[in-house]
Amino acid sequence: MAFSTQESLCRGTQFFAFRSAVFELWGELGWSDVTALLSSDARTALFKAEVSPVGWIAERHMIALAEAVFAGPSSKQQDVYLRFVAKMIAHGFGRIRRFFVRFAPPELLLERAPDLWRHDHSHGKLEVRVEGRRAQVVLSDHIHTTTELSRLTAAESFRCALAQTRAIHVRASHRLDEQQDLEILLEWV
Repeated sequence: MAFSTQESLCRGTQFFAFRSAVFELWGELGWSDVTALLSSDARTALFKAEVSPVGWIAERHMIALAEAVFAGPSSKQQDVYLRFVAKMIAHGFGRIRRFFVRFAPPELLLERAPDLWRHDHSHGKLEVRVEGRRAQVVLSDHIHTTTELSRLTAAESFRCALAQTRAIHVRASHRLDEQQDLEILLEWV
């Protein structure tokens, strides 16, 4: 799908997954804390417009939501934030693709990852190389490569999605490479 906008967009399902995860972990008060930390631009885009699960949202607003969760209910504690990301993936990716993922070998999910990425994101290129029980995922030309928190969120999102397959004890590490692409290393049993 070609997009005429230069701005990176994602499916509205991500917004609903964020919201559901916040409500599950911290309730309505937590959601109020998150929304209070958003800029007026982000609040307008996310709450005054009609957000549809199959529609598109600017990724910068999703990054703003992640930063608000990290600064607000997560109290800037990485372990707490990573639990939130796991819940968010369970409410979004996991809920939508539950049947496919639950019975899939990890290699099948990784093979399909670039297509799944293109379905949910307007921009960015995702490449995956699998060798045994290790995979290297490289995300380039995308806003998620630009901040420390968005890189952590992306890496943990891939780890959590892979952990929903038959892979056991999935671990992830990530770094920026020389081209400023996000390189994620996934390993499992």
